[in-house]
Amino acid sequence: MNVRYVLRIRPKHKVFVNGEHERWDSTIDVLDAEAKPLSHYFFMTASMDNDIQSAAGSGAATLEGIRQIEAGEVEKIEADGNGWIAHIARDKVWFEGLYSQGEGGEVSFAQYKLAVQTYVRFLADPEHKPIEVPFPQR
Repeated sequence: MNVRYVLRIRPKHKVFVNGEHERWDSTIDVLDAEAKPLSHYFFMTASMDNDIQSAAGSGAATLEGIRQIEAGEVEKIEADGNGWIAHIARDKVWFEGLYSQGEGGEVSFAQYKLAVQTYVRFLADPEHKPIEVPFPQR
């Protein structure tokens, strides 16, 4: 069985419950074949949503770290931001919350690279048009 995952990035929007403002919905999700968010990717998407704030600033810095790892210039980077530390290594990426959000959410380097590249492209778009791309399972 070949389950297709999708990385979805869209502008933040309010979610209403019983006619009242409840919260801002996530900007980044990895969805299953039924378009339901996959909880396994929560740490990755939350860390990106919180810590990559612009294409030219934190987005460019994260992409440079990914490039350095791919080029063999460094083995691992600990990219810390406002709420998370992303432990980026060639074989895997995992996340650590700075405010008791937890630790884990391991993803492959390829998954993380695709997610960051796509999110930086979204942030660079002045219209912030939604993006959906196929997402590898590993």
